[in-house]
Amino acid sequence: MRGWKGAVGAAGLVLLLAGCGGNASDPKAEPRVEPKAEPKAETELLGKDTGVRYEKSRVPSVRNMTCDRKRGSTRYGLSARADDSLPAHKGEKNSEDYVCYGPDRISLAVGGRTVAAPHIAAEYDLYGAVPDPLKTVRTVYSTSLAEEDERTLVGEPETVTTTTAAITCQKNVFETFPMTTCLWANHGAVGAVDFYPPAGRHPEIAEAVTRTKELIATGLVESPR
Repeated sequence: MRGWKGAVGAAGLVLLLAGCGGNASDPKAEPRVEPKAEPKAETELLGKDTGVRYEKSRVPSVRNMTCDRKRGSTRYGLSARADDSLPAHKGEKNSEDYVCYGPDRISLAVGGRTVAAPHIAAEYDLYGAVPDPLKTVRTVYSTSLAEEDERTLVGEPETVTTTTAAITCQKNVFETFPMTTCLWANHGAVGAVDFYPPAGRHPEIAEAVTRTKELIATGLVESPR
């Protein structure tokens, strides 16, 4: 994968403080508040290949965001390393990038200047077929994000499946900036999605999975059968 040459914000630190001077036997002590665990994304059983393939990608539709085709020379986000073992897409355009912006601006300090970053940068790579989406997304993760020396991985990757796609998401840091990245594959396409930090912290994986599902569902045009 390639990192955007000038990305993203500063990590936040949350410090949870228990009551000062209290103890568990003191009835007046403040109750200890445990941090909430991140909700797990729901996983469905990945279904068999239905034969759906894609003519092209298109500008996706994401709730509460405005999306457009990536324009200009600036590279946002990551690229999923091509899998040469998969049959090539027969259309004219097999790869395309898009960016999505939310209502709140993300401003990032890069190289002594402030730049505006998208909330989401998404790439779609089309193939003639992807026989095993779960195997493919694992391969793309290991050969792309896990081997990207510009990214420091945070925690463990999480993989979920829908009836049509496999999605692996990983929190990571590019330079000093907290990102969440999702890689996905269905039976006709592979994609990479970078989620930029709207509040100086990693976007949560459960939310990233939900957004990735939207990008898959709305960003592909099926080929006529």
